[in-house]
Amino acid sequence: MDTGELLPGLSLITLIIGAAILAILFALFMRKRKNRHPMDTPEGEAAEEMRRRQAEEKRGEDDRSKL
Repeated sequence: MDTGELLPGLSLITLIIGAAILAILFALFMRKRKNRHPMDTPEGEAAEEMRRRQAEEKRGEDDRSKL
């Protein structure tokens, strides 16, 4: 086996190992609650639901005022 065959294989294995390490580190990073997006928490979902209801109520008031 000469270096012409060894180098591409070594590069591919290095790329695969590097991607696996990055995937593991990203999974560990996302396990921490403080690293998640605020809207992905139960409090964020409740806030989004409240905003949605307020928008629906305002839209209903606007529709009634046009009549």
